[in-house]
Amino acid sequence: MDVRGLQEIQTSLAQAPRIVEGLVAAAPAEALRWREAEGHWTIVEVLAHIADAEITDWMPRVERCLSGGGRFPPFDREGGFARYRGSTAEHLVGEFGQLRRANLEKLETFELSAPHLRLPGEHPEFGKVSLGQLLATWATHDMAHVAQMSRILTRSFGRHVGPWTKYFSLLQGGAA
Repeated sequence: MDVRGLQEIQTSLAQAPRIVEGLVAAAPAEALRWREAEGHWTIVEVLAHIADAEITDWMPRVERCLSGGGRFPPFDREGGFARYRGSTAEHLVGEFGQLRRANLEKLETFELSAPHLRLPGEHPEFGKVSLGQLLATWATHDMAHVAQMSRILTRSFGRHVGPWTKYFSLLQGGAA
C-alpha cells in the first residue's frame, strides 16, 4: 500500500458513519432488532460492535504499531453488547459517528507516510501484520458490516414479499 491507498482508506473510514446512518435511519424498530437466525447479530448488535471497536480495537492497535510494535490485545467481538446494553440504534449510530470522527482526527495527527505503513504489530491470531494491513482491515470491516446490515434489512422486509422471494438471491436459502 502507498500513500494514495492510505488516502482512499481514510476517505472510506470517513464515509462509513454516513452510510450506516443512511441504512438505519429509515428502518423500522422491528427490523433493527430482527435476528436472521439463532446466534446471528441484530443491527443494534452490529452497531454496538462497531462503536466498541472504535474504542477498544482500531486506534489502540494503530498506536501499538506506531510505538514500536508488539502484541495487540485481543478484541472481544461482543464486548460492545455489554458496553451499550439498552442503547437504541439511533444512539449507537451517533456514538459510532462521534467516535470515528475523533479517531480520524487523531489519525491525521500522526501524519502517516509510506514508511509508517510498513510498521509492524503482532496480531494474537495471525502474528506479524503491518500498519497498512491494519488500516485496510479497518475500512474492510466497515464495509463488511454495512453489507451485513443491508442483508439483515433485506431479509427482514423480505419475509413479507410472498412469491417475489424467487427474484431476490438474498432471500434464497437460510441465513448467511
